Amino acid sequence: MYRSRQYAVFFLLVALFFALLLRLFALQIISFGTFTGMASGQHNMVIKLEPRRGTIYDRYMEPLAINLDVQSLYCDPKGVSDKDMTASILANTLGLDRNALAEKLDRDKSFVWVKRKLSPEEAEKITKLRLKGVYFLTESKRYYSNDAMLSQLLGFVNIDNEGLEGLEALYNDRLQGKPGWKHMIRDAKQKAVLLKEKESTPPQNGYNLVLNIDGVIQYIVEDELYAMLEKFNASSASAVVMDPYTGKVLALANVPGFNPNKPGAGSKELMKDHAVVSIFEPGSVFKVVTASAVLDAGIVTPDEVFDCEMGKWEVAKRTLNDYHPYGKLSFEDVIARSSNIGTVKAAQKAGPEVIHDYMRKFGFGEKTGIDLPGEIAGMVRPPDVWSRSDITTIPIGQGVAVTSIQLAAATAAIANGGYLVKPYVVDRITSAEGRTFRKFEPAVRRRVIKEETSQKMREILARVVTDGTGAPAKSKLFELCGKTGTAQVPSPAGGYYPNRYNASFIGFAPKDDPKVVIVITARDPRPIHFGGTVAGPAFRRIAERSLEYLATSGRRLPPSDI
Repeated sequence: MYRSRQYAVFFLLVALFFALLLRLFALQIISFGTFTGMASGQHNMVIKLEPRRGTIYDRYMEPLAINLDVQSLYCDPKGVSDKDMTASILANTLGLDRNALAEKLDRDKSFVWVKRKLSPEEAEKITKLRLKGVYFLTESKRYYSNDAMLSQLLGFVNIDNEGLEGLEALYNDRLQGKPGWKHMIRDAKQKAVLLKEKESTPPQNGYNLVLNIDGVIQYIVEDELYAMLEKFNASSASAVVMDPYTGKVLALANVPGFNPNKPGAGSKELMKDHAVVSIFEPGSVFKVVTASAVLDAGIVTPDEVFDCEMGKWEVAKRTLNDYHPYGKLSFEDVIARSSNIGTVKAAQKAGPEVIHDYMRKFGFGEKTGIDLPGEIAGMVRPPDVWSRSDITTIPIGQGVAVTSIQLAAATAAIANGGYLVKPYVVDRITSAEGRTFRKFEPAVRRRVIKEETSQKMREILARVVTDGTGAPAKSKLFELCGKTGTAQVPSPAGGYYPNRYNASFIGFAPKDDPKVVIVITARDPRPIHFGGTVAGPAFRRIAERSLEYLATSGRRLPPSDI
């Protein structure tokens, strides 16, 4: 009996020994990964490090979009002793939802955001509270130094510094950079005590953009546009200032704008880059295309006389009117005085195919290729679908849809001797250290008109300003060239609104050595709506102020290869 008990105890101890071995095997071998992960989760913490987004500069390296270091607040729920109290205090201090914050603190995680990118005042309040398990992390916040200026062109970013609109969106991959990671080790009380630098990866900062935009000229343009809006009660306005030889965009403005530092306060309409993404019937400014076409094709000469029918002419089963009644005018005066009748008679001599061919040569009906998002091609119908009356409307800017940037490129072709150049905004992309990663160069798309035609058009457009409808743009300082345009706004229901207009002025200066092309469009000015009266003075002031600035500042545009 005694020996039987000994055997029983022996076998029991052996069984317990093997059970312990099996348990140790399960813990050390089979469940090794699980427990290692638990331990790692308790003692290791990995934090994503945000890269510094690239800066956007104007042509003279004045910063337009920069980064500011700000404090973001996060919690380690495992290190928070009284979660209910902490949630209440943080919610009251930061204006957060208390229940949502309490739910975050109940999570089985070691990192949860409380609020990102605090104001300095908020960060100071939290610092004084000295809450356990609550920590700061330095992040960068995008800041636009000129508020609403250039807002549609620059665009804005979200809370994670990802571009959502404008250049910020188009060049997001270059500007954003690549994130890094910071590896922290915590003690038994879950307090971070050591940084494992060898296992941490620093972020790669984004590239910078250097624009062709001149901050001073941009300010001048927006200043004059706002003055025009206020004086003539226009709903909005756009303007483009461009170097006619290179296509470098020196200013591009849409007013009113929005503050990209507070994008939530701006409407979708205010965020539109109308100069690039919105089309409109150009009206009489389009006569420069018709005039260039008939002169370049040798169909009409500047001194050829046209009977303007004293302002009223029955043609193609419709009545064509001039605002002022004219009799016989030379073709130069037809354009200078913006006679619809004289222009249509010249276009009839050329025919739909010739007019359409030059419209396309000037770039209408296709994108300019400008480096901004959302550009549209406008609308140009081929001559085989023109109605009988289209030859009486399209040559004077009706039944065709264009953008402001297309008008700028077309006007530049007249100013620079006949070449269609590609407009572009970004001059170069540079590394965070300032080394040039990519340089963008001027691009000539094609020749549009002959040099002699360009010279003839310069003379005609100078007459528009000195003796024609562009007289409100006449300058005592410089010889300006331009063309006025007043166009009714088409109604979606068909026809035109009886009392809504776009008032435009396009041109360049000075006449014999063009430095800037300027295109201005005011939408729905009231009660005066004529392009010369509304946009002409703004054109003159922008030209004068810009040219004086370029002359006196020593900041001259580089020579052209054209």
